Amino acid sequence: MIIKQGDIELVQSKEVRIDSRLVAEKMGIKHLSLMSLVNKNKSELRGLGTLPFQIETCKHRTGASKSKYVLLNEIQFDFISRLIRGKNHKDIVRFKLDVTKAFAASRKREAVKRESLAYYHESRDSLSTMQGVEKHHYINLARAENKMIGLSTGERQNADEVQLGMLICLQQIETSVFKEIDSPTEAIREVSRRFNALANLISPNGGITHVR
Repeated sequence: MIIKQGDIELVQSKEVRIDSRLVAEKMGIKHLSLMSLVNKNKSELRGLGTLPFQIETCKHRTGASKSKYVLLNEIQFDFISRLIRGKNHKDIVRFKLDVTKAFAASRKREAVKRESLAYYHESRDSLSTMQGVEKHHYINLARAENKMIGLSTGERQNADEVQLGMLICLQQIETSVFKEIDSPTEAIREVSRRFNALANLISPNGGITHVR
């Protein structure tokens, strides 16, 4: 997953990391030089976490070429950036600051994401206990949530902390409704009505489409 914070892109799988190619570009050095520095300090970097080297295949008219890069975690980036001697000191300082802010924002997002998961499970567990609940109820519920927070289907994993915070509010509304109404169809309709009421408070011209 790619996490964008201003001009900085972080990569997240199990851990948030930054691409060495971006580091080289922003610090004004050749990527080969940076990789040489990484290899010279490989044992030190591995002492700060795993060091996942990656291979990218680039296709062109005459065939294909492969380039090697590495994904650095926050403390690995901090260590290697202390060793880099770029030409433009002011740009390098700015870049380091931007990366620091990006990693801080990703930590904040992960904290909100963990909190939102608890409310997600509470909402879905409440819905699942209703008699007659079917797959389309879950689908329509997710669509209504996505509409409210401005995401398309499949984009939930890229939600930022503001959208995740909004999801927490929406899922609290859902759980409240599911405890009041026994019919899944009627419950989803009531959730839709309450979402629309909230959308109209936020933006008079807003609202979401009716779900069944």
